[in-house]
Order: sequence, then structure tokens, then C-alpha cells
Amino acid sequence: MKAIYWLRVVFVSPEALILVCALLAVNNFASALDELAKSVAFNDEILKYLQALPSAVAVWVFNEGRQLLIEDKETIRVLTAWPDYWKLKAHVFVALFFALVFAAVSIAPWLFRSGIGVGAGILLFLTGIVGQLFVAASVYNARLRVKEYVANAGAA
Repeated sequence: MKAIYWLRVVFVSPEALILVCALLAVNNFASALDELAKSVAFNDEILKYLQALPSAVAVWVFNEGRQLLIEDKETIRVLTAWPDYWKLKAHVFVALFFALVFAAVSIAPWLFRSGIGVGAGILLFLTGIVGQLFVAASVYNARLRVKEYVANAGAA
């Protein structure tokens, strides 16, 4: 039962949908992506910061995920007594997985030396940024919901 839940969390998610859409886009719109890449010109200084953005968001996600599971003694006591704590852990670990995937996807254009000057490069980079933002938003939402749960459990 838990394995099925883990698979559902991985494959039925906005992050997985972003990856599928990127694959469809590269297969169906390669020439349009090449034209887009040729028409966009970035300043080298801005490009340095853009390259670091997905990795910085991944570091933030890892920090927030750690804090989500290991907050303080009272929070840990309340969360580990929660019957669905394993689901929270599943979501956090899948978010960490996707943070790594999207960081790698966004760094790939520079590893292959093509940069974002070609269609596949700009698509990989945009996929990485959009994916990281979705992962960050879901982790942030989870932090808020856990704080609410802990506050309500403390009040009871």
C-alpha cells in the first residue's frame, strides 16, 4: 500500500507533468524553440545569476524539507504521533528528488556547452526553473500546513 502511494506521489504530480510537457515540447516544437533561443539575448551578468537560480532554490528546498521533518522537540513529538506522518515524509523525500532533478535539468545546457542559445537548452533551463518553483511552492505549502496541524494539536 505504501509503495503504491509513493508511486502516486512521484507520477501524479505537477512536477511530473512539467517533465512530460517538456518532453512533448521538445518533440513537437523543436524549430520554434530554436527560433526563440536565437531571438533571446541575455546579458552575461544576468546569465550568471540565472544559472545559479535553480540550484539556489534546490538548496532552499532541502533546508525547508529538513526543517519540515526535524523542527523542534515538541513538533517532532506531535508529528511522529500523527498516523499520516509517513505520507508527509514521502512527499518531502519526493520533493527533494524533484529538486535534484530540476537542478540537474537546468544545469544541463551549460554542462553540454550549448547554453540557452539553442532550443533544447532554453527549454531545459525553463523547465528547471518552472519545476523548481513548483517544488518550492509545494514545500512552502507543506510547511504552513504542518505548522497549522501542530498548532491545532497543541491546542487540543
